[in-house]
Amino acid sequence: MAKPLSSLVKQVKPEVVEAARAQAEQEVFEWRLSRLREQLEVSQVELAEMMGISQPSVANLEKRGAEIKLSSLKRYVEAMGGKLTIDIELPDGHHIGMNC
Repeated sequence: MAKPLSSLVKQVKPEVVEAARAQAEQEVFEWRLSRLREQLEVSQVELAEMMGISQPSVANLEKRGAEIKLSSLKRYVEAMGGKLTIDIELPDGHHIGMNC
């Protein structure tokens, strides 16, 4: 019988689990950034032209994931006509929105 993932995770060193979780979060962010562009039916080449950079630079931005500079993310979103906002969740559960 197959064991649940939670029981298998308990058998792995915490630092290994955390590294895997961090890697997964990075990959999800990368996927979301490229998915945003794809939903707007904009190619990397088209976005590069809108941003005034090269297509490989757009690909690099998408691969940076959580390591992307906020200013670069803002340019990326605004080049497609969007507006970047940040939602800050405080420990008490309140949210503060910020326009960038």
